[in-house]
Amino acid sequence: MQNGDVVRITYTAKVKEGGQQFDSGVGIPVVVGAGYVIPGVDEALEGMNVGEKKSLEIAAEKGFGERHPELVKIVPEAELTRHNVQARVGMTVEADNMRGRVISMTSGRVTIDFNHPLAGKVLMYDVEVKEKLESKEEQVKGLIQFFARFDPLAIKLDGDTVEAEVPPLLHPVMKKRIADEIRKHLGIGTTKFTERFERPKEQPTQ
Repeated sequence: MQNGDVVRITYTAKVKEGGQQFDSGVGIPVVVGAGYVIPGVDEALEGMNVGEKKSLEIAAEKGFGERHPELVKIVPEAELTRHNVQARVGMTVEADNMRGRVISMTSGRVTIDFNHPLAGKVLMYDVEVKEKLESKEEQVKGLIQFFARFDPLAIKLDGDTVEAEVPPLLHPVMKKRIADEIRKHLGIGTTKFTERFERPKEQPTQ
């Protein structure tokens, strides 16, 4: 595989210490070298062949990063309450465009860890390249699957324009994100999304 190739991978991911599995995927479409997976996996995909399997040990700096003590903040509980947040240990909160986890509450003070939950961890990945997506239509389908988490109903490519029929109510922000990725990685200038609304099928009378 080379940077920019669109492939489907199957993987399982565990924390080395304790062996706890935290993620897995079957036939997941990714663009090699584009940050769709953590850096350690991205690097391993380069040079792998279709059907090849690898077991990887990935250091924290090529996984979810090192832990940074300065990202552990102490916040007055009253400040969270003022924003209608009833803090409890283990819950996820957002502040200053960051997401953190409440790790303790003492005497009206709440300690929030804004590090990624897997920061500082050595990870173990078993990865297999299942296939390389060769046609533009299959590549577009793969990118839609990755971001929208569903299969497009139909894809039509006409020169520098691709039209994808998708289930109703895909958010406009997601549509733009997908169109940007298609343009960036596949070189297709225009992406059109169409939606199909059908009359519900009548239930047979008893």
